Amino acid sequence: MCLLVVALAVVPASAEDVAQYREFPLGSTVMSVSDLTGSHASDLKTVHARPALLQELAWSPRYGTGRALADVDPVREIVFTFYNDQLSRIAVHYDRARTAGLTHADMVAALTQVYGTPLVSTPRGAGRGPMSPADVVTPIAQWASGDTTVSLHWSDYRAGFGLIVMSQRLDDLARSASVTAIALDVREAPMREAARQKKEADDRQAADDKTRATNIGAFRP
Repeated sequence: MCLLVVALAVVPASAEDVAQYREFPLGSTVMSVSDLTGSHASDLKTVHARPALLQELAWSPRYGTGRALADVDPVREIVFTFYNDQLSRIAVHYDRARTAGLTHADMVAALTQVYGTPLVSTPRGAGRGPMSPADVVTPIAQWASGDTTVSLHWSDYRAGFGLIVMSQRLDDLARSASVTAIALDVREAPMREAARQKKEADDRQAADDKTRATNIGAFRP
């Protein structure tokens, strides 16, 4: 249990600066995060390319190399979200087995060593989670400093603890860009479908023409 609490707080941020998780500060570039995690270009997912570039990178610290406490690291996965090559959000998903037995108070105490005293430490209701329409997320504690918020929660969908570290400004920009991108996709969907159907028809005609030319040349009555 002690090792798990230590692992939760490994590579702490300054209590006065909550704008990072472990060695990953908000605002970092895709390249810098990829270098730190050892990720490949193929691991990076483009969510939207316009009107802003929104990308995601999922990474499991347990499979990283050269990391301290890798065998007891309670983090199962970290999802990094980028807005125009700036790290806007860090979503941390803790492993159920590695945090089994830890209470809400235990988690808050461990994170208090990193981020200081929380602003909110008593759950007051639940909300829908980002992972599944059926997910219910129960807030546990929140920290804030300037543009940054850090939120600890419990996810029913994952049946485990989660932590979100985000820049409110960048996250708002990313959400707005995502709404615009979806609207553009919906508006242009008929044109894309028409173009797809035309290409398929052209490809079929080209294949038929090629087959006809081949067969005409080889045909002997």
